[in-house]
Amino acid sequence: MEKEPFHFSYLILLLTVVASHSLASTRPRCHEDEKSALLEFKAAFFTIEPPCCSSATSDEPAKIESWNASTGETKSDCCSWAGVKCDKVSGHVIDLNLSCSCLSGKINSNTSIFRLLHLRSLNLAFNYFNCQIPPAIENLGSLKDLNFSNSGFMGDIPHSLGKLTRLIQLDLSNNRLIGTTLTDLTLLPEPTPKHRCLPLNIPVEGRPPCRDHPWKSNLRVHVNKFGGEIPYSFGRLNHPKHSDRRFNSITGEVPSFLGNLVQLKNLSLAGNILDLSLNKLTGEIPSSIGNLVRLTHLDLGYNQLVGEIPVSFQNLLELRFLTLRLNQLSGKIPSSLGKLINLTDIDLSFNQFHDTISSTIVQLQDLQRLNLNSNNLSGTIKLYWFSKVDNLQVLGLSSNKLSLIVETITHNYFALGLGSCNLNDLSYNNISGQVPEWFLTVSPQYLRHLNLSGNFLTSFAQDPIVFNWEKLIVADLRFNELQGSVPIPPSNMWYYFISNNRLLGEISPLICNLSSIQMIDLSYNNLIGSLPQCLSNLSSTLEVMSLQSNNFDGKIPNLNGNSCALIMIDLSWNKLHGPLPRSLCNCDNLEFLNFGSNQIMDIFPSWLGSLFSLKVLILRSNRFHGLIGEPADGVGFPALQIIDLSQNNFSGSLPSGYFKNWTAMKVSETNSSSYIGDAIKRAWIFSSDATFHYSMRVIAKGIQTNYSKIQEYLTLIDLSSNNFSGVIPKAVGSLKQLKLLNLSYNILVGPLPPFMAKLMNLEALDLSQNQLSGEIPQELMQLTSLEVFNVSYNRLTGLIPKSRQFATFENNSYKGNLGLCGTPLSRKCRDPKTSPPSSSTSKEDQDSGSAMELDWKIVCMGYASGLVNGLVLGNILITRRRAQRLVKNFGRRKQRRTR
Repeated sequence: MEKEPFHFSYLILLLTVVASHSLASTRPRCHEDEKSALLEFKAAFFTIEPPCCSSATSDEPAKIESWNASTGETKSDCCSWAGVKCDKVSGHVIDLNLSCSCLSGKINSNTSIFRLLHLRSLNLAFNYFNCQIPPAIENLGSLKDLNFSNSGFMGDIPHSLGKLTRLIQLDLSNNRLIGTTLTDLTLLPEPTPKHRCLPLNIPVEGRPPCRDHPWKSNLRVHVNKFGGEIPYSFGRLNHPKHSDRRFNSITGEVPSFLGNLVQLKNLSLAGNILDLSLNKLTGEIPSSIGNLVRLTHLDLGYNQLVGEIPVSFQNLLELRFLTLRLNQLSGKIPSSLGKLINLTDIDLSFNQFHDTISSTIVQLQDLQRLNLNSNNLSGTIKLYWFSKVDNLQVLGLSSNKLSLIVETITHNYFALGLGSCNLNDLSYNNISGQVPEWFLTVSPQYLRHLNLSGNFLTSFAQDPIVFNWEKLIVADLRFNELQGSVPIPPSNMWYYFISNNRLLGEISPLICNLSSIQMIDLSYNNLIGSLPQCLSNLSSTLEVMSLQSNNFDGKIPNLNGNSCALIMIDLSWNKLHGPLPRSLCNCDNLEFLNFGSNQIMDIFPSWLGSLFSLKVLILRSNRFHGLIGEPADGVGFPALQIIDLSQNNFSGSLPSGYFKNWTAMKVSETNSSSYIGDAIKRAWIFSSDATFHYSMRVIAKGIQTNYSKIQEYLTLIDLSSNNFSGVIPKAVGSLKQLKLLNLSYNILVGPLPPFMAKLMNLEALDLSQNQLSGEIPQELMQLTSLEVFNVSYNRLTGLIPKSRQFATFENNSYKGNLGLCGTPLSRKCRDPKTSPPSSSTSKEDQDSGSAMELDWKIVCMGYASGLVNGLVLGNILITRRRAQRLVKNFGRRKQRRTR
């Protein structure tokens, strides 16, 4: 038999096996001191509670759980542990990835992990340490990649972080870090004999920048609380290709040195603000931005930038995404934007651009989204021009000064915004006529967002109309003159706004088929009838229901089905009656309830006090009655900021127990730019701030005031025009953030208490038409924010305070108090030893004084045919003028309660 030849491939295989065995036997194991440091770290911070973050699953063990020094030859080698990587030659730990590892506790400079001096990469993301980044981070001088994102770090960035001169990637995002972000990150040590230049390319005192410094790639610090300006040194970063500083508090101008970062591909300064009213980028857009010729995304939205779009933008030939939304930019929209043929998304909305829309924009064939809403653009536009852009899906022209001609629409739009566009031609129909039938067939399979608000649309071609846009989720038809029935939207609608029209009739039960509805606003129309009982079917998705200022009658239906997502309910200014539906107590997310100006007959809804999110409760001008007792445990309205119970029939003492529980009126709200309702987000392309603002009508500072937005810091108590009696409770003095307090038209007695001087933020105080006695406390002069003060028609005596705010109040604040004297009254204060009032005292003051000096408790009234049959206090007859005034007030209350 012939011997089989020896193949060279066998030799290769043999050598490979031998080499592998040799390498395995000679590969260095991890160092004992480093293994000890890892085990010490595990013992100090590991808790077995997987999953520990959103990326983990219930059956996925934490990486660190397998670390054990006593389980076999291989497993005792820390280089084989999950998340640990060692150098193949030295055996030192060089890579430690412990993201999502159920780690918690406070790291300090003595923590064992800082003994791993050879680490090149450290990832502790998605854990919870709840402490500052320790200064010992500088021990890890070999680090190139550091990820501390989403790990609960807080406080200042340590200066020692600047000593990590080999860092290429740094991610500190989604923590609670504070300080001046970019300045802290560029605090670096003095150069040594080793480094004759400064890291991060900072030129100081003639020392040259490091041309080859390795920190040149990723820097992520967004979603923290950094403040201050962007330092010049940032412009000297060698070649950063991606920089993300979103959601911080960076202020100052957009620096021109950003134009030096010629390798930058993505620049995002949008959202560099935590407080929009205080920390916005200002100044003009530097023309040097045009040097970033490789830029594909440029977002400078939501700032306070002014001036025009630089001409140099025409150099950004690779730009695909451009948003300058919500600034104060002006001038013309440059026609040179038409040269940026790669643009797919342009958002210039909510600025002050004027003049016409350049025709070059409609030549951008790749354009998918064009949002020019809320500017001062003018001229006549034919909608069919935009149909030439084949890929255009979103078109926003709302809230400009455009004259829009809509002959027909053949383009399939995803979102169409034509609100407040002075529609002077709609398919050659007069604007006072009907919306033509063809308009309802536009993009039947594509249209998702429709905005026709703020025009003069009057009706649809048929009534009732059923929208046939299958995928429509947002419809805004507000502020038109639409008549007829409420149009029926498709069942998958999310946001339906058709307020401020002239709609008639009842709400169709078909509205209850909106299985995905989140917000519905039918307010300010002429709708009648009962509210459909099936509205409870919507409670699992419906967050906002505003039906105010219509003519609905009947009982309020049960608004809570199997689950309740309701956050805001406004049924005010209708004719609804009966009690409030008790099922509302299960709507835990409720923030705003307004049932004011109806005919609801019920007792005080103390059962709503368990809603820990409720901020606004308005029950004014109804038929609520009875005592307001002490709150039960846990039901005291702790978040309440605004309560209006005025013009009802409540009686008994003022609710001092509730005053003690209204903690939201005791704690300062520092963010003056936010509004109640900001938490409600809406995915609405054409909105300015992606929020829904609550509105209300209340008596503020003596006049009826319409709040189209309710600022977060506003606090108000209005208990006026009821039958509350007794003294003003001391608990009122604890409501230190109270802005407006109205207790007028009640039967309150006793002195005007000095403890009200604690209400240092009070802007309006109305205690008129009560039976308060004694002097006006001099302590009230401490109320330096007080703008309105009314104590008229009480039994007050003595000298009116003269200084500070009291020097601004007029005679009407004090009239009807015979015992008061001094400026601004004409009555001079007399020496108590002098004679009684002279004959020069006015007849009204004498009549008022005669009544006010009586020690009366009970008034028995006869009231028939509008005439006074008798008015007696005990056995003492009240003066005729005072009696007429009391009867007039009584008649007004009776008419209100029986309307």
